[in-house]
Amino acid sequence: MTCDLAATAVERDVVRVLASEIGQFMARLVPERPLGPDEGFRWGDPGIELTGVMIAFLPTVEAIEACAAEGCNLLLCHEQLPMPYPWRGEGDLGQNLTWPVNFNRIGALARHGITLFRAHGALDRFCIHQAFVDLLGLGEPVLQDGYTSLFEIEPVTVRALVEDVKRRTGMAALRVTADLDRVVSRVGLPWGGTGLSVNAHFLNSVIVHGPDVLIAGETDEYAMRMVRDCGVELIETGHAISEEPGLEWFSQYLREQFPQLTVIYHPCEPAWEVL
Repeated sequence: MTCDLAATAVERDVVRVLASEIGQFMARLVPERPLGPDEGFRWGDPGIELTGVMIAFLPTVEAIEACAAEGCNLLLCHEQLPMPYPWRGEGDLGQNLTWPVNFNRIGALARHGITLFRAHGALDRFCIHQAFVDLLGLGEPVLQDGYTSLFEIEPVTVRALVEDVKRRTGMAALRVTADLDRVVSRVGLPWGGTGLSVNAHFLNSVIVHGPDVLIAGETDEYAMRMVRDCGVELIETGHAISEEPGLEWFSQYLREQFPQLTVIYHPCEPAWEVL
């Protein structure tokens, strides 16, 4: 009888958190920017009682399996669940559910009873962009207009800047479209996927402010040729590489806001290797 009473007292002291409460917290994260139509709960039950939260860049099968292995039932991701990537809105998962990638991801979520929440632009604005700035040691911008930012650094050759970026990101190799001996000092920062040709309008919004070098997240050949024709040098790091520092920082922030919850940051496995 005494043990039963003690157990009941312990249960009363446990503060339970529902997935919907994390959703409400995320909706208030950036007061001036509501969650977009591509954000919020994308799969599962928002009413579940949480056993833990895993934060990851992308809801890959590997990340979903890791979430289950850690005993977490909420996966909070930065990027979208289905393919093809819906560049506007939330996409039509049902239309492409039989694609192997979607079938495998949804199957893993369903099998493990994991609820999925996406936080994209909200986390970009709250911490991801700034965390990449901090990682690169760029300091305060000389120009800030929304997501467009430029930084002044001590004059340095592109070759030396590449080595510094490699050291800071931990990458063994980088793709570069540049005159390696050119001395540069004005840095533009198309982080994440804003350096892709599909985001050419954003790239142009940076270039018109006169950078002599861009340190990008992910880019592609079309964008590389665009930048080259503008007389600007380009260093690519990677989509996940440029955004995961912010996700790792946010994981610690969420732990502080919900100390009763297990919150785990899961780094994204590299998508390729250089041979």
